[in-house]
Amino acid sequence: MDKNFLEIPALKVKQPLGDFFVISISAKELLEITFSEPMKYIDNSGNVKGSQRPQDPKRLKDIAVYIDSVEMAFPNSIILAANYNENGEISKDENERWKVIENEGTGTYKLIIPKKVKLAAIIDGQHRLNAFEFVTNEERFTDLQLLVSIYFDLPNSYQAFLFATINSNQKKVDRSLALDQFGYNVDDEPEKAWTPEKFSVFLSRKLNIDSENSALHKHIKVAPLNSQILFNNENINTWVVSTATVVDGICGLISSNPKRDRVIMQQKQMLTGRNREMLVKIKDYSPLRTLFLKNQDKTIYDTIIIYFKIVDEQLFKNVSSKSYINKTVGIQALFDILKLILLKEKNLLQPNEIDFKKYIEKAKNINFGDKFYQASGIGRSRIKNTIGLQSGLISKEKIKKNDIPFYDALIIGQDTNTLKEKLFWEEEAENAVISSLENLNWNYDDNTASLFEGYEYDDVVKLKNYEEFFNKLVLIAEMAYVSSLPSDNEYAEEQREKFDVEELVSSCLIDYEDNLKKIGWQK
Repeated sequence: MDKNFLEIPALKVKQPLGDFFVISISAKELLEITFSEPMKYIDNSGNVKGSQRPQDPKRLKDIAVYIDSVEMAFPNSIILAANYNENGEISKDENERWKVIENEGTGTYKLIIPKKVKLAAIIDGQHRLNAFEFVTNEERFTDLQLLVSIYFDLPNSYQAFLFATINSNQKKVDRSLALDQFGYNVDDEPEKAWTPEKFSVFLSRKLNIDSENSALHKHIKVAPLNSQILFNNENINTWVVSTATVVDGICGLISSNPKRDRVIMQQKQMLTGRNREMLVKIKDYSPLRTLFLKNQDKTIYDTIIIYFKIVDEQLFKNVSSKSYINKTVGIQALFDILKLILLKEKNLLQPNEIDFKKYIEKAKNINFGDKFYQASGIGRSRIKNTIGLQSGLISKEKIKKNDIPFYDALIIGQDTNTLKEKLFWEEEAENAVISSLENLNWNYDDNTASLFEGYEYDDVVKLKNYEEFFNKLVLIAEMAYVSSLPSDNEYAEEQREKFDVEELVSSCLIDYEDNLKKIGWQK
């Protein structure tokens, strides 16, 4: 074989998205023929190019240390899209394209790879591969073999989709970037085929660039590079929240389990049968679900636009830099309030006809910078409860008794600094339960709930009844409480005896009474 080419044995793998080929190759050779392209915006309409997050030099060096170790192992494959140049275009030059030749009668193949031009984009594994440039053991760079999966002529949108599917649940990857991948160049796919996630990504981008109507214009932090191109070099606003925060908020209005909906819709190809009607038989009580299924996207968008315009007028104007109302927990709570309003006003034919002002203006004078609020799950719940109490969406019977004095003080304009502070370990236990509930999927079809655990929320526990569910939350609260107690054993034991874990869990579940009722679980 000519030295300007690589000839490598390969196996063919058939899967629904498309066939791909598996090879073994050294890092040195792979770096010579591949490139990675960070995701970035290419125009002010929100279109993007590329599928990778920017490289992290520190992470590369950390991985290199591992590669040099005696226990190094990379069993997962690096994924490539072959025959794409660095401009994102399919190469049609037969002299530089990668080719596959079948070995007759053997079921095996060989890849012919020209070396004169890099013609393979890395879909997943750029950090693993580029870390080899920092290794000290030269043999690891030149001789060690890596497992590689190669797709040929895979469209850009599918490259981004693969990256998103692989990485959307991993904390190591910026979740906003992974979500942006789900909405990569949505024009490639008919609107009726959009999953709740893709629809929500589209709306979050539209909210961010709609300078005429959106109160969230320039307030949503975007993950891809070149984000300034969205705003024609205008100054970015002082406060921003992540794409993931807004996407989750929108998703909550149309789906109780976006992952379930995505899996169902992916049973058909996007251009040959995939549509939202595939979800019609799924039990889901999200307030704007019907509008989503009927493709009434403009009504959903207008509802969010009108609501946040009122929020902007009543709560965002002249807001203090210490306020949590325009932080992540505040935006999350505001979407929670929107959901409560929509559920209460569900008899209206058009949600965008709702008088949102009568609910929001009552919270206009609340000091959301008070230390009672915080940047955590508890902060989100407390902001929601405050607005809910003031607006009549939430009754005092649904508030923890110990917290009522705090809400009473805030509602009449007093500072809670003069009130008894909650102990740190109690708040840690409450935060742990709230976080678990926020990462819960309610499975109304089979009356179960899926709880995601672990550092990366990648361990799934399926809970089949209320007792099992409640006991699991009690265990989570107890573990968080004990791990946060002070080192003074006598004092720690005294605090443990005072801790009413069942009361804490019960109070956290107040926000989920509707879910428990719909799933058929009785307290």
